Amino acid sequence: MKTYTHTFECKDMISPVFSEWDFYPYNKYSHSNMCFFDIETTGLSAAASSIYLIGAGHYEEDRFVVIQWFADDYESEKDILNAFLTHIAAYKVLLQYNGNTFDLPYVKSKCRTYRIPCDILGTLVHIDLYSSLRRYSGLLNLPNKKLISFEQYVGLNRDDKYNGGELIQVYSEYMQNKYLKKDNDDLLHMLLLHNYEDITGLSQVASLMFLKELDKLNLDVISCGVSSDTMTIIYKCDMPAAYSFSLDIPCISDDNGDCMAYINCRWGNKCIELVVPIINYTFNYYFADYKDYYYMINEGTIMHKSVAIYTDSSVRRKAKKAECFVTNTGKYIPIKKHGCYSADMHIFRKDYTSKEYFIEYDESFTDDSEWLIRYYRQLF
Repeated sequence: MKTYTHTFECKDMISPVFSEWDFYPYNKYSHSNMCFFDIETTGLSAAASSIYLIGAGHYEEDRFVVIQWFADDYESEKDILNAFLTHIAAYKVLLQYNGNTFDLPYVKSKCRTYRIPCDILGTLVHIDLYSSLRRYSGLLNLPNKKLISFEQYVGLNRDDKYNGGELIQVYSEYMQNKYLKKDNDDLLHMLLLHNYEDITGLSQVASLMFLKELDKLNLDVISCGVSSDTMTIIYKCDMPAAYSFSLDIPCISDDNGDCMAYINCRWGNKCIELVVPIINYTFNYYFADYKDYYYMINEGTIMHKSVAIYTDSSVRRKAKKAECFVTNTGKYIPIKKHGCYSADMHIFRKDYTSKEYFIEYDESFTDDSEWLIRYYRQLF
C-alpha cells in the first residue's frame, strides 16, 4: 500500500471555511467533523473484484486535505481498508456520492471477507449527496444525475477525462507495468487524479444541499406586481442575509425542445424575488373522465356519452385519453403538475405527452398571499 496526500487552499474552492453555510449538515455539524470519501474498484461485485484505491477528504483550518490509500500490489486491499477505517474514526459525518448503494455496501462486504471490525461505520452520520440532490437535477436543468453534472453546475471543470469503469483497464495496465518494471508515472497520475477530483468535487457540490431548505423557509409576501408578460412576487424570508443565489427554471419549450421562457428566482438579503412569465398561448385541457366520452369519427371531435348515444354507432368510438380535450387561448402561468391549484382549476398542456403544466392567469392571485406562498413552495 502507498499513501498519497494532496492539500488544497480553501480560498480557491467553494467551501464553508470562509462563508456561513446555514443549511444541513453545516448548520448542525462543524465542517471539521466531516469526511468525504470515494472508492475505486476493479468491478461492481465485491465478491468478484477488489478495491484498489480509497480517498478521503477533510478540512484542516483553511485547507482541504485529500488522503489516498492505493494498492500498488495485489496484497494491499486489507491494509487499505484498515487505514481508511482508522482515519474516519476522527469524524462524525461521512459524505459520499451514491455511497449508500455502492461504496458502503462494498466496503462492508470486504470487511466481512477479511474479518475486519467496521463498527465505526455504524456510529457515523451518513449523507449520500446523490440521494439528497438527484431530485433537483431537473430544476437545475442538468443532462443527468451524475456527479460531474452537478460539478459543472457549480462551475467546476475536471482535468480527469475517464470514468471509473474505464480506469479498471488503466489499473490493470499499471500493475502489468509495475511487474515488468516499466514507467508508470502517467498511469498512476490518471488513477489518483480521478479519485481526488471526485472528492474535491463532492466537497464543493455539497454547497447545493441548501436546495433542500428552499421549500422550508418561513415566508411573508411583501408585494406582487404584474406587467404585460410577468408577475413579480417579493417574499420576506428567514434566509441568512449573506446568502445570495439565482436560478432560472425552464417552464415552456418550443417544438425543437428549446426553452422559450423561464421562471427566475433570486434569493438574497433575506428576500426572494420570483419573476413568473405570463404566457399568451393556446393550450389543451384533457378530461380525466375520458371514458365518459365518444370520439366522433367524421367530425374529429369528442362528445359526451349522454348525447352521443343517440348517434349511429358507426360514426363514433370510445375516446382515447389523448383525444379527450378542449383547446383554449388565453393568459397562463406555469406550475408543477401537483402544484398550488385548487380542485376547480383546470390544468393545461400543449399536448398529452407534455410534462409542462399551466393554469389560467387570474388577477385575484396577486391579492392572495396564501396562494402566492403556495406557488413558491410547489416549485421546489
